[in-house]
Amino acid sequence: MSYIKKNENIEKLKEAGLKVTHSRCKILELFQNSPDEHYTADKLKDILTDNGETIGLATIYRVLTQLEMADLIQKNNFQENHSAYELKKSHHDHLICTKCGSIIEFVNEDLEKLQEHISKKYNFSLESHVMTLFGNCNKKDCKNLK
Repeated sequence: MSYIKKNENIEKLKEAGLKVTHSRCKILELFQNSPDEHYTADKLKDILTDNGETIGLATIYRVLTQLEMADLIQKNNFQENHSAYELKKSHHDHLICTKCGSIIEFVNEDLEKLQEHISKKYNFSLESHVMTLFGNCNKKDCKNLK
């Protein structure tokens, strides 16, 4: 990680009121280095272990919760009892392949306008929404998870 990026992460942690610890820096670094990636706690543990880090799963869960509360990452519940985390960024929705687990992010202005229209029709003040669509990616290299 570059010196500048490391300093940015340290500043982000400080601004969020979090102590700058090795675990927080390493986990935030993974998110920063792959901003489009969606990580589970287990996936983070595997990557950290592969990189020679000895950060326990309980610590990873605790850091994920802290980074989420600090609004640095976003938690997604794509499946029952299965959370994936991503770097906090502008609003988007997700397509998830139920065969291989691939996640596609998308933004569709027509859908956004339709949601606003529906909210107005029912006299509802929309604050936010989460849209996750499940199906098959139909890619030739799609590998079944099961």
